[in-house]
Amino acid sequence: MKTNSVLIIDDDEISLLILQNALEIEGFNVIATTDSFMATELFNQHRPRVIVLDIFMPGKDGFELIKELRGLSEKTFIVAISANDQYLRPIKALGADAALSKVNMPDAVIDSITEAFSR
Repeated sequence: MKTNSVLIIDDDEISLLILQNALEIEGFNVIATTDSFMATELFNQHRPRVIVLDIFMPGKDGFELIKELRGLSEKTFIVAISANDQYLRPIKALGADAALSKVNMPDAVIDSITEAFSR
């Protein structure tokens, strides 16, 4: 597991690029994909310490991915993001460590990831 690695999974390329650039500027090693089916493979290849994933994506959605990724690692910090705030509370109940609105990106995500790495 790389000490400062973050896997981002978001089908919205603009959101993904904004977050990827912001995290790289902060010094994080970022692996990014718009393909939710690649998430598990990328997780297994890179073993990131943090995962940031969108809740609503074609293919596998964030609900499915959290359950799947939680099954692979209890220790990985998972940040779920969504433009629809009404799903943030239920996604935490499924196993996300943080659930954040895309409205607050990238600052709130960076703060959450920084907190995760300080644990």
